[in-house]
Amino acid sequence: MKTEINQKVKYESLSKGLGITGLVLGIVTLLVSFIPCFGLFTVFFGIIAIIVSLVGLVIALKHHHEKGLIIGAIICSLLGCGIAYSQYATMNSITNEFIKETSIDNKENKAEKQTSLRDKDVEFVLDHIKKSTQKVTDKNGLPLNYEYRVELIETKPLGKTKVVSSNPTEGKDKNGYMNSMYAELSVSKIKYKFLINGKQIKDLDFIRHNYDIYETNRYLDYYNGSKFYKDNYNYTPELDTKSVLDQGVRMFTKPHFYRNFTGRNKESDSKYENEYINATSDLIKSSNILNIKTIEDFQKVKVIIREEKKEVDNKNKTNVINKQTDNSKKLLITVDNLRVRTSPDLDAEKLENLPLNTMVEYLDKRSEHKTEVTIKGVEINEYWYQIKTPSGNIGWIHGCCFEKQ
Repeated sequence: MKTEINQKVKYESLSKGLGITGLVLGIVTLLVSFIPCFGLFTVFFGIIAIIVSLVGLVIALKHHHEKGLIIGAIICSLLGCGIAYSQYATMNSITNEFIKETSIDNKENKAEKQTSLRDKDVEFVLDHIKKSTQKVTDKNGLPLNYEYRVELIETKPLGKTKVVSSNPTEGKDKNGYMNSMYAELSVSKIKYKFLINGKQIKDLDFIRHNYDIYETNRYLDYYNGSKFYKDNYNYTPELDTKSVLDQGVRMFTKPHFYRNFTGRNKESDSKYENEYINATSDLIKSSNILNIKTIEDFQKVKVIIREEKKEVDNKNKTNVINKQTDNSKKLLITVDNLRVRTSPDLDAEKLENLPLNTMVEYLDKRSEHKTEVTIKGVEINEYWYQIKTPSGNIGWIHGCCFEKQ
């Protein structure tokens, strides 16, 4: 009898303890379920509370104990799980909707970018250029005469290459001359005018990059080294394929050797007065050569034309070599605060600083040796030139920082 009583008290205490535990867990689940960020963690917590409460309920039913506490625990746990799951579902729905809207916006922006006004302009240009080479008729079958005209609005020079001189090799006859060449780059604003049957329908502006390559005539350079002919390449990034750009860049970066009309290779018979230097070297070779941002860097390239002219000294009947470094007496300063020094040396005393775009007079005197300086990360090896400043000072400036006028 005593054993049965002890057993009954034991199971009653167990069911009550499980009921209290389940109720505490259920209340915690119910409270936490209102916090959306806990989500499925709260549901998992509630399931544990339900399991504990069910175990207590089974014991209570079997031994006819009080079940109200346990039922309350189960109800709290179920409510907590339900609320927590609904919060999770709501948050998940909102997140999916946000992702969906973001994806739609990105697609719309991408589609809008692909069909921008500028792209439509380019498509318009290409379409009409293509039609201009075809026979096109209107809806009535009448012929349409498509025309487009290119009008140059303005051009801005970007820079030049160094010159390959056309000096004769000592001891050689006229066939010892080598052709000279140099190249110029510029950027132009152009206008395409489109007409149908002579009636203008649209104007469009584009930026075009120009390659002008100047070479002495290979048959006349030994008679007159100043006779130049010009090859021209134009590249409009939005209209032309990259092959047009590649062709122009190859012409700029490849030194040229020519054969004379007898077929002899002049590379073996001629020498450079100064080494061939590509236009800004690394800059010209990069794919960004046509980027407008390169204009400032491109202006660092200076042209030093070196010529030799033979003159006859009538008195002594001998040939005299007259070397000219620069045909121009006026130089335009292309950097700000360029130092004018008392002698052609970086350590020489400074006379004054010349502002950007100052015009100075070249006094036909150059240093015997070149000096290397670094301008904006670019190493430039050039001579010094004696000049007269607007203030009347006579001094020397480095060849890195001026243009002939």
